[in-house]
Amino acid sequence: MSKNKFEMEKIDIRLSDLYTSDENKQEKYDRWAGEYESDLVNEMDYVAHIDAARIFNEVVIDKNCRILDVACGTGLVGEELKKYAYSEVDGTDFSAEMLKVSKRRAVYKKLFQHDFTKSLINPASYDAVVCVGLFAFSVPKITDMIHIIRTVKPNSYCVITVNGAAWRELDLAVQVEVESERYGFTVEKIIKSGYIKREDIDARVLIIRSPQK
Repeated sequence: MSKNKFEMEKIDIRLSDLYTSDENKQEKYDRWAGEYESDLVNEMDYVAHIDAARIFNEVVIDKNCRILDVACGTGLVGEELKKYAYSEVDGTDFSAEMLKVSKRRAVYKKLFQHDFTKSLINPASYDAVVCVGLFAFSVPKITDMIHIIRTVKPNSYCVITVNGAAWRELDLAVQVEVESERYGFTVEKIIKSGYIKREDIDARVLIIRSPQK
């Protein structure tokens, strides 16, 4: 696959179906939960959770801070954060079946279901947030990123990945800049990292500071 032009028809159908289908995404992930890791990690060499956790560890120093893992899925990020000795991590996902798998990992203090096209009822509850794999093509849109940023206290870190193919094809850098000006958050750094290696898809990891007030 060309690194310059993303060709949706050339990637694994399990991914292209997620990226392009109008079918309920929650239902898709519910059906995929049992084979998610064998398909994505083992077959496609998914590494986003590893790179994002490493970057998070470089940014968030306090190992006892209260962290929310948004789109936690089967708990891959939570497991990586545990290796870095973070002790206060909650997880949330919109897929009930994914959460069931995640619960068996026993790496989260609390798990709950939430759709981040909407904000939490109790915002600004966390000291930091990590979100891996949520933003790609289709729903949720980059304009929903503010719902994740609002989970943390003022002037707190948010480490959020964006699918690199979508980043380029949808010109998301411009949209993120518009959103930052609209809501007052700061994008401190954008890091190119690994995502799904066998599909030749990279990621952008956004290091964001929530608004100061």
